[in-house]
Order: sequence, then structure tokens, then C-alpha cells
Amino acid sequence: MSEQDGLQALGITGEWIWGDNAGTIAFAQAFGKDRTIIFRLSLDRDEPEALPSQLVNCYHVRDVPGPQAPFPNRRSMRAALWSAVASVWPECSKAPDVGEPDANVDIFNYGIWKICRERLFNDYVDLLLPLNELSIPHPIETLGGRGCTSLVHRASDPVSKLVFKGIDFRTFLDTYESGYAQEEVMIFKRSTELVTNMLRHPNILPPPRTLVTISKSGASTPVPRRKFEESNAAGQRIPLLLKARWCHQMAAALAHTHFAACTYHMDIKPGNFVLDEDLNLVSIDWEQSDAPVTTAAPEIDGTWDAEEVQGRAADGKPSKSVRYTKYQGPERRNMPENRPGDNGWNVWNSFLVWEKKCPKASELAEVFSLGRSMWMLMRQCSRDDFEDIETTEDIVEDWTSSDDIPSHWKDAVKGCLKRDPNRRTGLRDILIFWEVTQNNLN
Repeated sequence: MSEQDGLQALGITGEWIWGDNAGTIAFAQAFGKDRTIIFRLSLDRDEPEALPSQLVNCYHVRDVPGPQAPFPNRRSMRAALWSAVASVWPECSKAPDVGEPDANVDIFNYGIWKICRERLFNDYVDLLLPLNELSIPHPIETLGGRGCTSLVHRASDPVSKLVFKGIDFRTFLDTYESGYAQEEVMIFKRSTELVTNMLRHPNILPPPRTLVTISKSGASTPVPRRKFEESNAAGQRIPLLLKARWCHQMAAALAHTHFAACTYHMDIKPGNFVLDEDLNLVSIDWEQSDAPVTTAAPEIDGTWDAEEVQGRAADGKPSKSVRYTKYQGPERRNMPENRPGDNGWNVWNSFLVWEKKCPKASELAEVFSLGRSMWMLMRQCSRDDFEDIETTEDIVEDWTSSDDIPSHWKDAVKGCLKRDPNRRTGLRDILIFWEVTQNNLN
């Protein structure tokens, strides 16, 4: 039985649940049928047995004795919350003012609701950057509405889909108390400037010309991960020719990032490559503010310093390597205090230093992330495979159910995943390998 049976029967998807710092409110967001609605449940201390109070108490893990006890576990709490949303959706979604950008729906009980205007909406609008603060060579047109990383469409053209990524009102409500919403705006500003000023590449998504926040269509962005899951569910293996093309395009995008743009990505993973209509991979997400624990290189945990040193290869030719030194000094930080996450790079982002002082270390770290991504592609891993992963070291790169993958492909991936960064295959060599492999297949 699903937590969202009632919503699914309506063709609606529950997407987010979050709360305020004071522990008095629980929010939920659901979307479907060209509507995205934020719901709000408030604690009433005079009515602790009321549905909203029970849900808020359970969400904020507040122990309430006797008949006032919250739901027995968080799964039952989520199921009850989504059932409450399903009970009011058919009526509230038809209300003419529910689509207003500052509208939330207060839920008082199953089937009982009221539209309210969120007083924090003006603070949200004030937070967004004026366009003249973006250092870009062409104008950007802004349109009203909502969204986050979503597949969206214009109201006038529901067939043509667009990918939206930005700060929606839900993100603001979830993060404004910590101050992270302000940092998130600056991250988007930096990423927009970075991609706008970068030399164009066919496997890197060009900068947006329009900032759009409109109603969700209910579909998901087509990423390789979705292709993995669709093929896995059907018991199918993705053709080798397609996998070779994708590996080449991932390597090409990363090589362009390091050798042409002279920067780094930091968030290399299958989900950050979207598929165009010709099934070509295009790199996205240039915030340079966080790394995925499933693909992060071990040495970017914030405890290592790096410097390039000159040496000689086995054939006697000059070569460069990287000397890594364990940091022994006082506590250090180059990331904002309000940065969420408890990984080392959320405190000390090595890429910020290595980009300038030791670009080879940045390259080798992202070769590891590329290798993990290629391994996930070849294995056709599912999301469930990484559900309990807490550190990058928790992952064992096995080749179960991969008899169709040529051994020299596996060797190429293994060369990227050496724990000693200096033993990893260089990014240029990886790019050449996949160029030759793809040409041979063609």
C-alpha cells in the first residue's frame, strides 16, 4: 500500500513535506493537472487532538503523552498527511485564487480547507536578484509563477516542454529561517554567469535566455537515471552503442569544463546529464556548491591539501603528479555557515582552492566522479541501490548483471576509480578511449 494512494487515484503527486523552525507548522506540496499547491497545517495547542496538531507534532518529533500521542511512525504520519491533501484537492484546486503566487491552502481536517495568503511572499520577491546584477551579455525575460527543477510548459503551449531550475516559493519557505535562501540565490547568480561566459559545447547545456516559473506539467525531466529505471523495469539492457555514446559525451563535457573553461563542475552524476530529443547527453547544474555522496572522490572530504610536483614518467619524460598532504591546522571553512549538509565539502570546498592552485587535483577528483557515473550507467543501477549510502566509501563497484559489458570497458572505468588519485587515468586519455571505442562501434 502506498502512502499516496488517495492522491494517485486523483492523478496527483505529493512532492515535498517540510516544517518551520518553531515546530508549529508542517507544509506539503503536491502537483498534477496543471496545478502546484502548497498546503499548510498549523499546531493548535488548545486542540492537541485535532488532525493538524497531530500531524505537526509527529513531523517535528514531539512526544505527546496519552491520547494526544502522534502517529506511531513517520510513514503513517505521511500517509495521513497525503490523505488529508487528497481529501481537499478536488475542491480547492478549482478555486479561482488558488493559482495566485502567494496562495497556500490551510487544512483543518479531512475535507475542510481554506485558502490563505502567505505573508512571507513579499519577502520572497524582495530576495530575488534584480536582472541588472547578472553579468550576462544578453537580456533575460522574466515571467511570473512558480517552479523548481521541473519539466514545465507555458500555459499557451502545453505541448512544448521546458526545464525550469530556480528558487520557487516552496524552497524559500523551507530555507528562509536558516538564511540559506539568500545563499541559494547567489549560487544561481554565479552558475548563470559561469555558463553564460563559458565557451559553448554540444554536451553542456547553454545558458537560459528566459527565466520561467510556471505550473508543473507533472512529468519528470528526462535524465539517464530515468532511462535506467525504465529499462530495468522492462528487464532490458540499454544498447552498448548508446552507453558508449553517453560515456563519450560525459567525458567530452567534463574535458571541456577543465581544459577549455578552466573550471570544475563538482556535481557530476548521471542525474545531472539530461537527454535531448536525439538521446544525446547534455550537462546541467553548475552551482558548484555541493557534491553527491554517491560519486564524490574520497579526497574532497575537506581534509586534504594538494600541490602539483614535477617528476618523470616511466619512459623518462617529464610529468606532473599531485602531492596530497593531510591538513593538521585549526578548523577552517570556506563555505557559508548556513550551508546545509554534514559532509566535509560543505565546510571546506577543496575545488575552490584547487581550481586556482592545483587544477590537476580538481581534474583527478572529477575523473573519479566520471568513473562512478560510467559504472552506474553500465550497471544500470537503480535509486534503491544507494538508499543507505552515507559516504562514497560505502559503495562497492561490482559488475553484477553486466556480462554484456566488454572487459576493456570495465578496465577503463576501474582506471578512473583508483583510490590513489595519481594512479587514475587522465581525463584526456579517458576522452580518447571513448572516442576510439565509439568510432569502432559505428
